[in-house]
Formats: sequence, structure tokens, C-alpha cells
Amino acid sequence: MAMDKRNKTENNQTQLEASFGMALVDALPVICFSISIALIASMYHSTVFLIGALLCIIAGLGKVLWKLILAAAHKDIQLLYKQFHYLMPGSFVLILLSLIISRPPLSVLCKNISSFPCNILFLLAIVGFAAMGILGATAESHAMKNCASHNGMAYVLDSHSESGQEMDSASKRANWIEQLVNLAAQLCILLGVLMIWYASDYYRADAEVADYLKSNGSVEIIETDGGLYFDGSGEDSAIIFYPGAKVEYTAYAPLMMELAENGVDCFLLEMPYNMAIFGINRADVVMEEYDYEHWYISGHSLGGAMAASYAAGNTEELDGVILLAAYATKDLGDIAVLSIYGSNDGVLSMEKVETGRAYSTNYAEVCIEGGCHAWFGYYGEQNGDGTASISREDQWQQTVDAVLEVVG
Repeated sequence: MAMDKRNKTENNQTQLEASFGMALVDALPVICFSISIALIASMYHSTVFLIGALLCIIAGLGKVLWKLILAAAHKDIQLLYKQFHYLMPGSFVLILLSLIISRPPLSVLCKNISSFPCNILFLLAIVGFAAMGILGATAESHAMKNCASHNGMAYVLDSHSESGQEMDSASKRANWIEQLVNLAAQLCILLGVLMIWYASDYYRADAEVADYLKSNGSVEIIETDGGLYFDGSGEDSAIIFYPGAKVEYTAYAPLMMELAENGVDCFLLEMPYNMAIFGINRADVVMEEYDYEHWYISGHSLGGAMAASYAAGNTEELDGVILLAAYATKDLGDIAVLSIYGSNDGVLSMEKVETGRAYSTNYAEVCIEGGCHAWFGYYGEQNGDGTASISREDQWQQTVDAVLEVVG
């Protein structure tokens, strides 16, 4: 009899510890979701959305607290449990209402969600939620059968039976698996939202750029799936351009316009999250769709580094690389490499420029006296940059003159 009591005590202790562990694991997805919704609220400036997001976070954390108290202290604070059923639906109503009222532009968001790696992360999250549904239905069915067989002798915390019914080892395992899958799915969403949040803070093109996005008598600007095509009088040579990191791609329209007006057609590409590192092979699509005898690839800052990396693997298709405040990190063989930078550039590492010279046997370099890092585009001043002593227009013109020496 004493042995039976001891076994029962040890068994109950094991079940309670497992229940508290489940409550802790169940808290992690809620925390991930709370961070995700808070980041979205910081990007989407709407008071109604913010209120909905806060209520959503309070509802989720309140339920987590209820589960932890129930598992650790065996106190059932019903207020913490019941609030969830009112606050959570109400929060989603407010979030939906904010979308209806303000009608935010969703095109950029959709592009980010559908681009790699966010598309993979959100797809994994959907698969995870689907798996949770299957696991949850299986666990609930098993718990009901188990409860009918054993009359609910032991108290444990179960996400499908909040009042606490018996769970055998199989249902415990299923519950653990379900909660871990939920955690993995919420982590995928959080990582995706973090990427979008990080990308949402970028350098916008100045309003004056709009004047360079209109076709004129010498250059026709055509929107493509990947960006903008500046179709000038040139027929033989074209430049594919990768924008700098976290810079709106249209900020380089003035430079592309001047090149096209001087007989060099340009393809200004938009990058996922405004980061060329996620679109390093986008030049492939351009060269497959258009027919030019001579192809050059160019880019600014990180965009230039990614353009050089692409060129290293495609030297047979390209005639040259044009680096604007950038440097090569891989062997470029004997194709023409032109490096252009401003003397007052405070961002570019000249040590890396010097190292990059060794990756080319056909290298030329132009330093624009008085130029800076940001003046290759039209997006205002850049953090950490030096102060230019020449105008943007002057830097663009000197850049075009140097490029024409190689491309022309």
C-alpha cells in the first residue's frame, strides 16, 4: 500500500512538472507573436491598429500567465482565462478596422512577403500551423478516449482541456510536439517580420527624382517586372545596375537617365528589401529577355559588391563591371573593371578597395575630387558619409564621362 502511494505521488509530481514545462513552452510562441505584432505596429502608423495590437498582446500574455499560475500554484484565476475570449477577438476587429479605414498601400509589403527568404519562412509557418491543427485534433481525440477509459484520475494542464484532465504518456508527447511545432512556426513568422521591419527603414528617393522618371524626347522609361528600363539611342551596349543597400532604387534614376541620353541603355533593378544581396542573380532575367551585343553590370556600395560577385561567375556574358563606391571580393579575370568613388567618401573602405584591385587584370580607377558616397544617387545625406564639395549634378556628370570611356 505504501509502495502504491509513493508511486502515485511520484507519478503526480512528474505530471505536474510536465504541465508546468508545457505552460512555459506555450508562452514562447505568444512572446514571439507579441514581438511580431509590435513590430508591425511600429511600421504601420495607425492609432487604431496600435490599440488592437496592444489588446492582442495583453490577451495572449494574460492567458500565458493563467496557465503558468494554474500549473505552478494550482490556482485557477478565471479572469485571466476569460479575458482572452473577449480581448483577442476585439483586438482583431480593431486591426481589421484600421486596415479598412486607412487602406494602406500593400504592394511593397506583398513584394517583401513573396521574396526570398521571407516567402520560405512564411510558407514554413503555414505548414507548421497546418501540422498543429492535425496534431491538435489527434491529441484531443486521444484525450477524450483516454478520459472515458480512466475517468480522469490525474490533474494535468492540457492546451485542449483547460480544466485539467488525464494525459497519458502518448498524449503528453503529442502535446509537446504540438507546442514545439507552434513555437517553430511563430519563430518563422517573427524572423520574416524582422526582415520586413529592418527593410522598412531605408533611404527614400528625394521628391525631385520624379522628374527623372518621365520619358523625354531621347529616353523612353519602361516599367519592367524587375525595375525600370531606360531605353535611349544606344543599340549595342547596356548597363544593368544594382542599387545600394537600403536605398530606394529610383534614387539612381538621374544617373541612369544621363547614361541613356549618352547612348548607353540602362536597366535599374529593384531589389528585395532594398538589399542586392537577396537579388544577386536578377541580372539573369534581363540578359535572357533583351538582346545587346555588350553587357556591363554596375552597382553602388553593397549593390556594387554584389554586382561584382555576379560578374565573377558570369565573365563570359559580360564585357565589364562598373563599381560606384564599391569593391570586388572575387576574381574578375580580364574583363574591364572601372572603380569610381568620391574623395570625400566617408563610408567606403579604401583598404577594401585596395584589396579589390588584385581581383582584376584589367582595372581602372577614377577618384572624383570633392565627391561623396551618397551623391551617386538622389536620396539625401547618408549616415557616416563625408561632406561633398561639389554638386550631385557634377558628380553624376563626371561619373557618366568616366563610364563612357569604358562603355563607349
